Amino acid sequence: MLPNLKLPAQVSIVHAASVPPVLVKGRCVTQTGDELSIEVPQGTELPPNVQLIVDFAGEPGVSRAIVAVLGQRDGRLLVQVVRVPTSDKREYPRMHGGITLRYHQLPRATAAAAAEDWMRGGPPVGPEHEPDPFMNFSVTGLAFDDVLTCQEEDLLGILVKIPGDDHTWRGVAWVIRVSKIPIDERDESIDATHRIAVNFQELPDEARIALGKHTERIQEAWL
Repeated sequence: MLPNLKLPAQVSIVHAASVPPVLVKGRCVTQTGDELSIEVPQGTELPPNVQLIVDFAGEPGVSRAIVAVLGQRDGRLLVQVVRVPTSDKREYPRMHGGITLRYHQLPRATAAAAAEDWMRGGPPVGPEHEPDPFMNFSVTGLAFDDVLTCQEEDLLGILVKIPGDDHTWRGVAWVIRVSKIPIDERDESIDATHRIAVNFQELPDEARIALGKHTERIQEAWL
């Protein structure tokens, strides 16, 4: 539950799923329970039902809320609070940024044993691929463009290098989605033909922390 705010309250609004991500300053002017009305700059357009991160400046008892857009009218955004993260549980949205990734497909017939061997330091059991480093990422997974190298439900052995961190981390990831990139959306500077999304099945906690810090650095750069 969102506590009563001292209005008007200065806020920052982040919609990380947009390309490029949206970051605007605003002002919360009314509050009715968990519904807020926020003044936003002219030209700010956000579709209904999307979820946003709203950061509050100097508000006691709350620093961030996850909200859903109910509508937009007369320069104001009407939103409803979905969740208020506790102070010890940070929200890390999906972001776009540089991540160095190498991966190889694990054989389906022996995927569990191959994954265990990989995490113990074994060599790749198939050809390694290295997609363009500009990708969508979060602490739970990655989405990147590459040629067709795998299929949905494949298990991948991965090596991840995160900016600002000196380690290269081993992990295992499930392929959750493979889709063909429309011709008019392809980047002519790379050979990628497909978008591949994976969720981490195994990844050291230290790597997830490094991904979280990378997220924070990108957010701070926007601010």
